[in-house]
Amino acid sequence: MKKNGFTLAEVLITLAIIGVVATLTLPSLMANTQEQQAITAFKKAMNTLNEVAQMNAVVDGFDYSGVTVTTGPSAATVYDANGVLTQSVWGMMKSKAQVDQAASVNKRVPTTGKSGCTASLNQIAFRDGTVLCYGNPTNAGGANAYMQAIIDTNGNKGPNIVSSCGDDACLTKSSKNIRDQFRITLIGANAVPGWNTVDANGNIAEGTKNEDKAAGFAMRK
Repeated sequence: MKKNGFTLAEVLITLAIIGVVATLTLPSLMANTQEQQAITAFKKAMNTLNEVAQMNAVVDGFDYSGVTVTTGPSAATVYDANGVLTQSVWGMMKSKAQVDQAASVNKRVPTTGKSGCTASLNQIAFRDGTVLCYGNPTNAGGANAYMQAIIDTNGNKGPNIVSSCGDDACLTKSSKNIRDQFRITLIGANAVPGWNTVDANGNIAEGTKNEDKAAGFAMRK
């Protein structure tokens, strides 16, 4: 007698095999997707920060090195009575980028746990969901002024952990070192990956910690 179709046992065995394969591969696929989403959002945020500084230098006469006002986001206007833009990061972003004012004032990203956006940092939330966390500039008002900051690529969604990996570990997919936060430095009209420093002569020293390397890796990928 000719056999048609599959027996129940064959179907159950096939489903069991599919379940095992899915269990082994789905976590890796999800991790890779989340990593790529974080890297894509990070690059987009860096482009925004560069464009804002360069535009502000032309229109209002200062970039990140010219930031002297350290107050964070507020509901108040960023222009004075004479129509001059406040020399602050908030003034630059509010006037040149798409920001979420309410989320910026209320701090969208948690400041506890492993988050790089600590309670002492200001937060600027952009309408695409990314957040810039920043503090006071070093050498404010000087030609060698710079500002170390954090970009959170997905706001309060988590895991709110700074990406960290060595040269080889960054290439290992299973290491889960690329997370949703990245270290950056605002220097002149540029946003650069990692926490860098600038000496009195204007020489830039790149950060060497794993958190700095992870940001550099994400920009190169």
